[in-house]
Amino acid sequence: MTWREAAHGVRAWKWTLPSLIAITCFVAVFMQVGADWDWLVALGDHVRSTGEVPAGVPFAAADTSGWRNVPVLSEVFASSLHDLGGWSVGAAHMVLVSLGLIVLAVAGRKERTGDHVVAGALLLLCIGALPALTLIRVQSWSLLFFPLLLLLVTTQARRPDHRIWWAPVLVAVWGNLHGAVLLGVCVLGAYLLCGRLRQRPAETAAVGAMSLIALCLNPQLWWTPQYYWGVLGNVSATRGEGLWARPSLTHALDLALLGASVVLLALVLRRRRAWWEYVALLGLVAATASAARHGVWLLCLLVVLLPEPGGRALGGGLAEEEIVARERRAGTAVTVAVILAIVLPIALTRGDVHKNNPDVVAAVVRTAGDRVVLAPAPLVEAIAVEGITIWAGNPLDAFSRTDQAAYLDFLEGEPGMASAVAESDVVVVPHDSPTAQKLASDGQFSVVACGPGWSCFVRR
Repeated sequence: MTWREAAHGVRAWKWTLPSLIAITCFVAVFMQVGADWDWLVALGDHVRSTGEVPAGVPFAAADTSGWRNVPVLSEVFASSLHDLGGWSVGAAHMVLVSLGLIVLAVAGRKERTGDHVVAGALLLLCIGALPALTLIRVQSWSLLFFPLLLLLVTTQARRPDHRIWWAPVLVAVWGNLHGAVLLGVCVLGAYLLCGRLRQRPAETAAVGAMSLIALCLNPQLWWTPQYYWGVLGNVSATRGEGLWARPSLTHALDLALLGASVVLLALVLRRRRAWWEYVALLGLVAATASAARHGVWLLCLLVVLLPEPGGRALGGGLAEEEIVARERRAGTAVTVAVILAIVLPIALTRGDVHKNNPDVVAAVVRTAGDRVVLAPAPLVEAIAVEGITIWAGNPLDAFSRTDQAAYLDFLEGEPGMASAVAESDVVVVPHDSPTAQKLASDGQFSVVACGPGWSCFVRR
């Protein structure tokens, strides 16, 4: 990379680079640990200490014997980051977010889409997918892998070659980290079936078959479909609650998601699309309608499908194309260096973002001892990391549907929580919650303060 190429590359990113800096700095300042991260740490601690993948969830008292543990690699990584300190969790999240956004920018510019268009699209993505970017959760891994798959697919759609064989490799690694790989495989399948099969039938069929096999290359092997069936059919998803809540017109973040999606969709559909793009868009629109958490993947696809409004024309043949390609690579390299140089120090100054209500966690640990604790997420997973036995929590799909329903009813203070409370020795709830009001009149429990705003109801 020469200085001239680097200078031209940076000039080509003159709007995108400031956009990326603004987005990543915002995320670095406001990121926090979400509700489904600490269970990775707790399971990863068990895997690393015993050298075995547990049958079920070892830190839960409710029955999980039939659960298939697929994302073991994610658990081991989370546990290792936890050992390094909470600063490493935030830094790792920022690396994933930053690289994922840069990959989206590269993919969106492949057809010489205007720099200002890509910059604006990334800002819309940030507005629409704010929870996905700022909350450190299991899906943080997919914030890099989904854009990588989109970059591969869109590149192959323009110029098919043997590099499509990276798809099974990507799926194999991704499948050991997070379940959004299913949506990635669906997008890949849309391209293979509707965009490539007629051109290269044998190769396309082989890549599709290998990608499905790669999806099962984890400790559960042929039991992998059972794991995903449980995830998609859990009670929270059936009810449309929590992380599986559908978009709501009364929720500000959902309105932002819908608004950003409509604007980008209008831009994308201004020109005729390939059939595989229509299929992929329709699938992700349906996924977003079923759960708002999938909206980030729809926005990612829309960013990379942005049409060219009149970008730089190439008239010099292969030589000029090679020059432009080198400039793009140089601009990308400089962008990566600049973003990480700015964002990582900010992330590191955040300190231990991993701690979730540390005073409350410490108080519950002292109160609980070796007794079974029932508590809401994300507190319950933080307690599990400290070695306390919980009744149930994330991963919710590991439990029977009856226990899942009882736990969700406990979160809402509904009568169905009775079985969960009956099997627990310590119940931790906010002072003013409906559950606290009901337990206060239950003679089986005595109340103990468990940190600011929280009460521990201890069975007598």
